[in-house]
Amino acid sequence: MTSGGLLFIGASIHDRKFRAFDKNTGKLLWEAALPLSADATPITYQIDGRQYVTIFASGGKERTGSSGGIYLSYALPATP
Repeated sequence: MTSGGLLFIGASIHDRKFRAFDKNTGKLLWEAALPLSADATPITYQIDGRQYVTIFASGGKERTGSSGGIYLSYALPATP
């Protein structure tokens, strides 16, 4: 969760989505399709004043024999 009230969830093997929700209302604010299901806790961080969120997607239990995975990072919109 970010200090601005965004809650990120990527733990769904059924639809391979990464989502952001408003922590107060539960409203879905954003979602992105992932190449594999995410099976890790997302992290947020800042670089030069810009905030990012990163998730690791590897397919977890849905794996079909392949190994490895991918980190996906997204820049959060700038706040006024």
